[in-house]
Amino acid sequence: MARKDVAKKCQEIEYVSLKNDLLFHMVFTRNGRALKGLLSTLLNLPESDILSVEILNPMQYSDVIDSRLTVLDIKVHLNGDTFVLVEIQVRRFGHWTNRTLTYACRQMADQVHGNFDYSKLEPVIQVSIMNHTLFPEHPRFFARYVPRDDEGYLYTDKLQFYVMDLTQTDAATSEQEGQGLVEWAQAFKADSWDKVHRIGNPGIKEAVKTMELIMSNPTERDLIRARMDAEIDHRTLMLEAEARGRAEGKVIGEARGKAIGIADAHKQDAFRMKEVGMSIDLISSITGLSLEEITEL
Repeated sequence: MARKDVAKKCQEIEYVSLKNDLLFHMVFTRNGRALKGLLSTLLNLPESDILSVEILNPMQYSDVIDSRLTVLDIKVHLNGDTFVLVEIQVRRFGHWTNRTLTYACRQMADQVHGNFDYSKLEPVIQVSIMNHTLFPEHPRFFARYVPRDDEGYLYTDKLQFYVMDLTQTDAATSEQEGQGLVEWAQAFKADSWDKVHRIGNPGIKEAVKTMELIMSNPTERDLIRARMDAEIDHRTLMLEAEARGRAEGKVIGEARGKAIGIADAHKQDAFRMKEVGMSIDLISSITGLSLEEITEL
């Protein structure tokens, strides 16, 4: 299709970026070539080495659009010997490392059944594609984390965590750019059909084809809009709760501050009374302070 024809066609289709977790799940569970291209880039694995990709969590999308409790990650069994969990996360999430550790360990534990023995344990790789910096004190565009000792010696590579930070593409190394990571980051960040169509990566082109098909389907487009509305509702409720908490905290803080101020004033009065020789009993009756409090002044 000519460039002008593509532009005209895309003007007629609403654009939603791949940062939308529902669209993300739809695209990569439907287009095997797009998923293969993404996994190849993230894992730095030649596509020719990816022999099979089994999707473990297909979903009934109408059941999840209005629930923020549903995690729309992609779980795959790669080549029959490795589990890969890929999740797009655009909101800041407290304790993210604990969350991903829990999910990865759960996938690890789920392997223990039947005739399992430890020699059969398969690696679990958890990939987070994030729209913010996970460790502000240590920003990285793309990082791989594995358990090592204090001298850097590898304990095991059965548990791995990969993090792509979409806000740090300028920090990408030449190796990461050559690996195709920057192109994929640009695809996730793209905010228009024109920008995403300019990326030449074959896997991304496959993803864009599926995006167009989904957004051209009125029913599926409405599902994605509903998911976006649910996200806005959730975010608004969280902000309102935060505002109420701040307001209530201010009231409580002012009340406590006032009480502390009154108590301090009574102690100051009691101290002066002690200095001029008044009895402790009399000072207590005037200030309301206990005999022990007055004695300690």
